[in-house]
Amino acid sequence: MALTRREADLVNETIPALCQHGEHISTIFYKTMLRDHPELNHYFNSVNLHTGKQPRALTALILAFASNIVNISELTPKLERVAQKHASLHICPEHYEIVVKYLMRAFSAVLGPAMTEEVSVAWAKAYWLMAKMLTGREAMIYKSFSSWNAWRAFTISSKKPETADGDIVSFQLRPTDGGTLPSFKPGQYVTVRLKIKGLKYYQLRQYSLSDAPGSNTYRITVKRDMGTSPDHHSDANQFRSLEDGPPISSAASSASDSSIGSVRAPRPGLVSNALIDDFLEGNTVELTHPAGEFFLDIEDPDNSPVVLISAGAGAAPLYSMLKAVSEQDQRRPVSWIHASRHDAPFREKVECIAKTNPSVTTRFFRSRLADGDVISLATRFQEDFATMNWEDLWLKSNLTRYFICGPEKFMSEIGNHLLRNGVRAEMVKFELYSVGSFELKTPR
Repeated sequence: MALTRREADLVNETIPALCQHGEHISTIFYKTMLRDHPELNHYFNSVNLHTGKQPRALTALILAFASNIVNISELTPKLERVAQKHASLHICPEHYEIVVKYLMRAFSAVLGPAMTEEVSVAWAKAYWLMAKMLTGREAMIYKSFSSWNAWRAFTISSKKPETADGDIVSFQLRPTDGGTLPSFKPGQYVTVRLKIKGLKYYQLRQYSLSDAPGSNTYRITVKRDMGTSPDHHSDANQFRSLEDGPPISSAASSASDSSIGSVRAPRPGLVSNALIDDFLEGNTVELTHPAGEFFLDIEDPDNSPVVLISAGAGAAPLYSMLKAVSEQDQRRPVSWIHASRHDAPFREKVECIAKTNPSVTTRFFRSRLADGDVISLATRFQEDFATMNWEDLWLKSNLTRYFICGPEKFMSEIGNHLLRNGVRAEMVKFELYSVGSFELKTPR
């Protein structure tokens, strides 16, 4: 049921205060919910819980939805990303019932007397409007999964490094039950579920499928996490994009980081490093059905150029696209552009495709910058990227589709470069290897 004008006004009037205290809301909300429902820890990334990224992302989504309550179409891409992620995690309608209870408690704690009965009813209606949209879309996704609507065991049939130093590794996964596998759209991911020694709850992570659809195995490609620290403060600032209030203090950020999740901080790369170090051929992992809104639709007869731009392990979903396009139609122009500090994953495979397909062009950029220097890598690649000719980027065609995957700073730099050169925003798609969402701000 839609909100009345009065209810919409009540919601909008309280948004500034809620945005100003978004970090505090996140802390109260998740801490109390997971205390009372510890089984929900099975669904959350423990690292993102500990750093506060997960709580901030969910609270920011709800506030963004409420801020656009009269123009919900603006949030359709963001809600699609959330629905796809929820489907990959097997989130159910009953989980929304739990969330609203603790969310409203957190809102009340922040708003105090301003959280009147009338305001509470208005916010509950706003929440359920969003929840109904998500559960409706998730029901459609689950239906498309057909009979595969649970965790499914897969055996690691092969494990091969994609770089000389072994920091990026591909795992070929075969269904343990011997059954067939559904196809997927190039660029989509699967959720992997593991039990990590010493941790009480399952650990879930999403990994892009890094091969073309069509075989009876799936391949994921995993990058070792060397321990780059998350930027807590930049995450916290997402609330300021909704309302320009005072910045969330570092003290508030630290409080949230120490109060959510496990007693001790999970080590970086908890799942990725465990897969690389501890899981061998013959071992078993569990997967959900492929999902995700970042993909190239090879069923579409569109033959316009495709430009695939990646950094590091961001090459994984784009290699799936490249191989799928090359197998389907060698007339479709594809540009492969990749930046890496050391060896480029899939380089031999990509060059092999280019040798047999004249419609494929490749450019590899290499930087010896220190690990973790993502900003410098993005800036250096931006300089190299600017030297490329318009033919490689297909800038003269307004139908060219661009797919970008890599660190957030990298994607921002490259995306803005394309926009400055006349590419329409709707032609550029991004894959974010993190919780939350990624949006380009049109250069002024």
